[in-house]
Amino acid sequence: MSSVQITENRKKVKLLWWVFGLRSGLFLVELGVGLWSHSLSLLAGSGHLFSDLITLGLTLLATWFAQRRSATQTGLNRTREIEAWIALLNGLSLGVVALFLGREAIEHLQSPEPVLGLPLIVAAVLSLIINGLSIHLLREDHRHDLNLRGVFLHGVADAASSIGIMLAALAVYFFNWLWADAAIGLLVALLICLSTISLIADSLQVLKQKSA
Repeated sequence: MSSVQITENRKKVKLLWWVFGLRSGLFLVELGVGLWSHSLSLLAGSGHLFSDLITLGLTLLATWFAQRRSATQTGLNRTREIEAWIALLNGLSLGVVALFLGREAIEHLQSPEPVLGLPLIVAAVLSLIINGLSIHLLREDHRHDLNLRGVFLHGVADAASSIGIMLAALAVYFFNWLWADAAIGLLVALLICLSTISLIADSLQVLKQKSA
């Protein structure tokens, strides 16, 4: 592996660890506040973050593996194939989370449950700030790396989720619209589904090229 590739991989690992740390803290906050406030939209956000943490860990593993591969064409091709598989897993995990959240949201729309609005607002603001920072960290590098693109898309979906959670929190707090929390949860699930399509397609294209 060339010195340029080693430098790029070290930068990638540093970025991923920053994002991993930020999202780990946010996951604990969203999970705790979601359970306390009985918010489906916030629990949906924490579920998405948990999926993030798993795939981030796998991405870090792939990057570590890439740092230790030789500079031969076989080694580099193997590394790209592993990265494509992890990116595919990243996209599929998002899809599974979206389906689960969609089902839960539909059930809550049929039978709305009481939700605490104020804790929801605070958690949504914090989530938006942290996800915005994660997107900012990856804004340049995600265009050139399939796995960083997957992490970036997770961040975009999380940021969209945060905006939705904030809208739901305001609706619950000021108007007592309990259905708003479930409605936003369903919308977040749909956005997550949409964010996976291009990532899965690109991953399958890379794997198809490797098998040809």
